[in-house]
Amino acid sequence: MQEFVKKMIVERDDLKGKIKKAKKAVENPPYGSTTDGLRMLSEQITAMEQYLCWLEKRIDKEVK
Repeated sequence: MQEFVKKMIVERDDLKGKIKKAKKAVENPPYGSTTDGLRMLSEQITAMEQYLCWLEKRIDKEVK
């Protein structure tokens, strides 16, 4: 497996963890969270999930 593919796999796994943490923050907002801040975090989660989807497609293509 090429080095850049290994780096993409590490990035994918890291991104999955960040998405999980962000979703927990939206489900159980930290003290002092604003409605606007939570909305922006939700939008950020959507963008991260889209990026994750493309990253997984790239990994699948390179591994095959």
